[in-house]
Amino acid sequence: MLNNSNTKTMTLKQYQWLRMTIAVILAIIFSQAIIFRNYLIPIAAITLAFLVLILAKKKVKGVIADERDYAIGGKAALLTIQVYSWLAVIAMFILYAQKDLNPAYEPIALTLAYSTCLLMITYGLIFRYYDKINFLDKKVIYTILIILVFVAVVIFGIRLFSGEDDWLCQNGQWVQHGHPDFPQPTRECK
Repeated sequence: MLNNSNTKTMTLKQYQWLRMTIAVILAIIFSQAIIFRNYLIPIAAITLAFLVLILAKKKVKGVIADERDYAIGGKAALLTIQVYSWLAVIAMFILYAQKDLNPAYEPIALTLAYSTCLLMITYGLIFRYYDKINFLDKKVIYTILIILVFVAVVIFGIRLFSGEDDWLCQNGQWVQHGHPDFPQPTRECK
């Protein structure tokens, strides 16, 4: 294998510093986005950080993780999924039972239920994928999964930010647009 002088390599220590720096920058971006109520910037920032880390990981000279790390990671992931599922189901039943005391508990309970179902379905599909698919087909499957996730995020974003069934600020007053299922905002309309 020829060593191209234009290709810069990175040590493991440099890669770890890059990861920590990106984490700090993302924390700052997320906190500022919450303050300014702009939630699209963090999505773009985390996507960009993900791409930078992928490119940087390819340039690392040395071993980042070995088979033992992946085996331990797999066991830890399975146990995490199981613990989250049990806790979410218990919390879901408790919150759903208390929905008469506070109606806000019902959507929280349903969110926990659906997120647990989605987590288990995703885990099952990924498990089958690793169990049946050979390694040569993985790049194609990864590409398809990334495209599907991107399309789902775009569709969800269009629906979420479309302005349908929402409160709009017009001439200093909150005006109902469609049929929002939440009360008029309490913050000042400017």
